[in-house]
Amino acid sequence: MTRASAPPLLLQLQSADSSSAQAAALRSLKNETIGHDQRKESWIRWGIIPVLANILAARQPSGKGPASAEHSGGSRLRYPTSSEDEACLQAVIILGSLAQGTDARAGGAAFLSPIFSSGILSALLSILSAPECPSFFVCPILRTLNNIADRLPLQSSAKDTRLADLLFSNDHIACLAHILSQDYGNHHNQAAIELAASLVGKLCTEETHKAVLAECGVLDALAVKVASFIVAQGFVLPGAEAHVQESGALGSLPTPAPAGAKLAPILRAITVIIEHSKWRAEHFLSSPGILTVFPKQLPEFAPTDIKKGPWGSTYLSGSAVPRHAGASPLEHLLPSVPLAQNKSPANTPNFPPLGHQGTTHHRRHSQSISTPMSVYDTPTSEDEENPIVPWLLYILRTESGMVRLMAARLVTVLFRLGLTKKRRVSMLCYVLIPILIRMLDKDYEVTGDDGVQYGGLIPSSERLREEAPFVLATLVIDDFELQRHAADGNAIKRLSQLLKETYNPVQEAIRPMWHAEGEDSASSPPESLPAECRLGSPGFSPIHCHVMRYRENILKALAALVPFKDEYRKAVCENGVVPYIIDSLKPCSDDQLADTTSPKNTATHGNPTPTLLAACGAARMLTRSVSVLRTSMIDAGVATPLFVLIKHPDIEVQIAATQVICNLALDFSPMKEAIISADILPTLCEHAHSPSTKLRIESLWALKHVAYNSTNDVKVRIIEGLGPGYIRQIITQDPITALAKRGLDEDMENNGGVGMGRANSAREQVDLLNPMETAGHDEDLKMADTMPPSKMSLDMFLPDATRRRKLALHGNLDQTTQARQDDIAVQEQTFDLLRNIICGPGASEMIEHLFKTLGQDLILDALADKLRPRSIQLPHRREASGHRALSVPTEILVSVTFVMIHLAAGLPWHRQLLVSHRDLLRYLMGYFNHSHRDVRTNCVWVVINLTYKDDASEEEGCRERAFRLRAMGVMDRLASLGDDPDLDVRERTRTAQDLVNSLTHA
Repeated sequence: MTRASAPPLLLQLQSADSSSAQAAALRSLKNETIGHDQRKESWIRWGIIPVLANILAARQPSGKGPASAEHSGGSRLRYPTSSEDEACLQAVIILGSLAQGTDARAGGAAFLSPIFSSGILSALLSILSAPECPSFFVCPILRTLNNIADRLPLQSSAKDTRLADLLFSNDHIACLAHILSQDYGNHHNQAAIELAASLVGKLCTEETHKAVLAECGVLDALAVKVASFIVAQGFVLPGAEAHVQESGALGSLPTPAPAGAKLAPILRAITVIIEHSKWRAEHFLSSPGILTVFPKQLPEFAPTDIKKGPWGSTYLSGSAVPRHAGASPLEHLLPSVPLAQNKSPANTPNFPPLGHQGTTHHRRHSQSISTPMSVYDTPTSEDEENPIVPWLLYILRTESGMVRLMAARLVTVLFRLGLTKKRRVSMLCYVLIPILIRMLDKDYEVTGDDGVQYGGLIPSSERLREEAPFVLATLVIDDFELQRHAADGNAIKRLSQLLKETYNPVQEAIRPMWHAEGEDSASSPPESLPAECRLGSPGFSPIHCHVMRYRENILKALAALVPFKDEYRKAVCENGVVPYIIDSLKPCSDDQLADTTSPKNTATHGNPTPTLLAACGAARMLTRSVSVLRTSMIDAGVATPLFVLIKHPDIEVQIAATQVICNLALDFSPMKEAIISADILPTLCEHAHSPSTKLRIESLWALKHVAYNSTNDVKVRIIEGLGPGYIRQIITQDPITALAKRGLDEDMENNGGVGMGRANSAREQVDLLNPMETAGHDEDLKMADTMPPSKMSLDMFLPDATRRRKLALHGNLDQTTQARQDDIAVQEQTFDLLRNIICGPGASEMIEHLFKTLGQDLILDALADKLRPRSIQLPHRREASGHRALSVPTEILVSVTFVMIHLAAGLPWHRQLLVSHRDLLRYLMGYFNHSHRDVRTNCVWVVINLTYKDDASEEEGCRERAFRLRAMGVMDRLASLGDDPDLDVRERTRTAQDLVNSLTHA
């Protein structure tokens, strides 16, 4: 077949002999397509996208490059003055209309495929990034990009970062900084700023993109926009004008934001950039815009404390005490609230820790003081807070709609990152949580419609209700006090009802594409057309995506409310929501993904990947309860969908499902036998070899639980499934050497040793290594360059060298720290697995099996190597002081000493192997006074097991080992533990002393 005859208008476009004729044809095409949805598909198939791409490419300047700070005079033009610019502008508008697609309810996702295939977006961004880009191009291009960004999630459940990769590339990202750095001078600038901020809020999901947006000046430019609103509202701190010329400030107060300016897109953009990174958040708080309106308050001294020297210089008297300037005046605008009490959960979770340490979950608690009410908290040097926090709290109390929600989200992120007062939790309990819970109501009133942000696909009211549970989840995730207030506010019941409602069938009539009779009868089949002339999949409807995101966020909120208290987990079950959580674990089938023209949100339709991840999180929290696991979760059939998800194509789903299976595999769980009988062990062993470190860790964790108290044949299957070679490789690698290869020299310069955090029993990372907490590079904390007075230009939004270096350094350290955690966790879980393999019934047989399959000497040498003291030569230091001692990670010490405990509990010849090894016990002697109680306890237990006699036939062997231990100095080590602060350590120590003394003094 041949392509259908092209319409005369297309031929006119292709054969236009002048730009004015081309512009006229494009105006006709615009009038024909805009508002006439049924014609857009035909124009795509006729090849209009390549034609538009050629027109836009012709407008590109010869020299590519990011936008400069100062545009030429032509850039200030509001309307095209040449036919070439007019033609280009019409092409941009037509492209925006095509990106919008057909009926708004259908979403227009099908039109994205030809747009991306054509390369037209690169031409579009090159125009926007050109130094001489006229201003009349800016808003149409930004609207087109926003139309595309709005519809990217409608294509499929997979994340699409193609537009973000283009926009946030080195070639184009500076144009965003330039647009956002403009003053709110007129309506055009205002619209451009809000459109650019909306793009950042929609597209910035990747860590690499967030980092580059902070480094290139976008975050600082957004901070100035926030400062403009603070100026307009009259909240600049008193006396700030006197500091505008100081280093790090703007040189003058920002221009006030106009009355019609939208704050919500600015707050959203800032939030998505700084979330999950304390360094980026601090970069925002230290930006020139924030420092200008909220200058840092320095401690003051009483006049009597300031003395004058003989040469006119001043000095402080010996009794001078600094007086802090006091709380921010903004605190007086907030209500007085009762101070939250520092209460622990009424009953500790009866779910045993997933690890052996019994690590407590790190969470922030408010501190109670004697006064029952607090108007505001006076910060101390250890409890400082930027005034933007009370300003955000004021905004969320006085504003409504999306501005209120975005203020809540930003203050939540700052709270989560530890950048608010420790006692700010009281205000969050009594002010923020009730607002978020109120937003869950169907009758919650949302004023105004923010079409800039959502492209008209769903109302702002629906988007607000969709996002409110997510903000609530982020707020309460690891704080019991906040969870208690949310639960007392009936949040669990409301969220449970909302989750059920997401399964009510959504009726949405989508208007089918209309074709004139015979219009396409002679056209080529789609497969024969070029990619830029073929429509893609129709995609999901906007309402379907909304319901799925709503369900996802509700599941996150439920999971965040119940990690610590069985009472809350039981409340979820009593509200009848467990079957709906199980339904949320079922993925979409391939045939349902192929037909996405109408909402499919019932239990039979399944769920996209993000919803599956959220459902796994909720199931994991609920299965932490013994009673819930044994009743509601088993009755609802939690295991069946998890056994499917563990083999899901998406590796993140595999990880999330394995985390739930970790809980199901515990010894008290009735699901443990189901896991073994369902032949899940081969899958877990296969995943333990995954390139994904997270999946390896979770799989080893689950296998560790399966191995505990299982029969020896199950343990042998695990060893064979993992492979002896794999286990040897893991236990013999040196994680400390790996640290040096990962750039340990940088932290060593800033720390005396290496400290490692670990994952807690709920598998969240807590107490992560923070190498820069005690950094001594003060010069990096200072603003090196003074900003030019009163003159606003793009250059001031590029962070100065020291701020940029600090930001990049911290970003690298965050990645390095996580990599270390992963390396250590894999080895920790492998040693824990070996520990569970050689304990319980048949332990002696399994010790011998391990010695045979892995190698007796290899195992003992590996244990000794983990206990070996080590140091590292710091770069550029050749003298003796250039060596720095390295601390073996506590997690590894605990795991290794547990293995030694069980070897020492084996047969007599197993015990003799430990004593006979040239290094093992000698190295162990260095850890009896370790700072961690579990390490101290385990050292003592090794002594007990080596000297404890089960019967009279073992007395001679025990006596020989006792003399060997005494010769190594074990009695001195034990004597040093006699006054140990831990009762268990003291009791075990007395037992060990009695055993050694009875054997050596007999």
